[in-house]
Amino acid sequence: MNFNLNPGMTRRGLLSTLSAALIALPMLGGDVAAQAKSGGTLTVARPADVSSMNVYNHATIEDEIVHPMVFDTLVYGANNAEGYGPGLAESWTFDAAANAYTFKLRDNAKFADGSALTAADVVFSINESKEKSANYKGLIAGVTGVEAVGDHSVKVTLAGVDNLFLAGLTWVYIVPNNYGGMSADDFFAKPNASGPFTMAEWTPGSSMTLAKNPNYWNTGKPYLDAVEMKIISGDNERLAAFQSGGIDLYENVRFDFMGQVPASNQHIVNPTARTMLLYSNNYKPPFDNIEVRKALSMAINRDAIQKALWPNLSVPVQGLLMPGTADTVPATNGTWDYDPEAAKAALAGSPTPNAKIRLAAAYLRGVDEVLVQTIQSQLQEAGFEVELNISDFNTILGQVLNNDFDVWLLGNTTFGTTAAEMFNFYASAFGPLGGWDLPKIGADLAEYRTATDKAGREEAVRKFENLMRETYAASPVGHPATVFGVADGVKGLETMVTSAYRLDQVWLDR
Repeated sequence: MNFNLNPGMTRRGLLSTLSAALIALPMLGGDVAAQAKSGGTLTVARPADVSSMNVYNHATIEDEIVHPMVFDTLVYGANNAEGYGPGLAESWTFDAAANAYTFKLRDNAKFADGSALTAADVVFSINESKEKSANYKGLIAGVTGVEAVGDHSVKVTLAGVDNLFLAGLTWVYIVPNNYGGMSADDFFAKPNASGPFTMAEWTPGSSMTLAKNPNYWNTGKPYLDAVEMKIISGDNERLAAFQSGGIDLYENVRFDFMGQVPASNQHIVNPTARTMLLYSNNYKPPFDNIEVRKALSMAINRDAIQKALWPNLSVPVQGLLMPGTADTVPATNGTWDYDPEAAKAALAGSPTPNAKIRLAAAYLRGVDEVLVQTIQSQLQEAGFEVELNISDFNTILGQVLNNDFDVWLLGNTTFGTTAAEMFNFYASAFGPLGGWDLPKIGADLAEYRTATDKAGREEAVRKFENLMRETYAASPVGHPATVFGVADGVKGLETMVTSAYRLDQVWLDR
């Protein structure tokens, strides 16, 4: 069984996959849109800069926040049973006998320079993504053919039933055919946008300004004239900038900072598609032994953490895949119950009693000092000797990629609207790095990919979750909310359980 849907993944690709995010939301309702005002500049703080505008080499979550503002996709995530809605493609049909989708493009679609966006551009973009995407070509690996059907329709033929394909399309950014006659490097240095904004100015490491795309297909959007993204790396500095009015949108407010953001300026996403996760290295002692993994899991008092750290801001632990996204179901076998005495016994009876471990964490995406210290204390009560390894995200990720870690506490967020993206992510990235049962996970993923109905997809997910719960390959801690700080006068911000949003829907009333 080939578990890895992205066999060409490099260390950079793994970094990308572990860091990536997608912005995708349905259109604003008519009543809200009628109230919207055009004009103005929205200022957003970013903890880090984009690494590249090349959509195939993205390496950070910041890349995946900016790319969908500049490059459109056929399909958007949506709050519906399927998890998808129309984007650049206004509709699509599926021919089950031929295993083929036909996408109807919007007749008025254009690039920022005013040139028509046609089926030839989409064909080129899908083929480029399938060949070059560092992260997501595995999701569209089942594509066997792409062809233009006139100027405004594209037919995509698949090898068979494929429940990963639409998830993959949310990552296929549309660029001009053959990059408009330019080299890829020259094009991405100053891209011809297909999305709602163009890249107006970029000072690497400092700021980026996006300007309204005057030829965007969605008439009247975006409402904003511009978006200014400031790079403010420190948590305290971002909070201060929000409090002083220097920024309008403050993403991922730390839970221990919430008291410093007025309730009227808090936008809370709850439930959210996030799992706080203890990710152990099962390749080497002590976590190569299942008794130690059991001890790790049973030592965590999840209920106490939720009540003390995230009161009314989390949902009970379901599993590794995120609640609220389509096709996810809880595990039915195994246990993540808090049992301190059993944890002590399991560790004491293992080959490494009083195991010395390093707990790695970066303070972002819901991980803060209070959570880290709580986890450290609970593990120590079970008999672990815990040394903290606190650093920035990329430093810790580098250690993980080099197999230089014991256990990593992270806030793992999906920006896909179904189980597909994260299921593929666990199989192709987390599984190999952590030492999971790859053939079994690969079989479960293949079953999900080819299931013919929702019940079949959910059964494949349940098998995966049961495997994780029985073998303690990774231990979820909770599913806490995501909190945004939103300045007075910022309107139209809509978020999904994924915490994703579209800035072309935001407007200013001030």
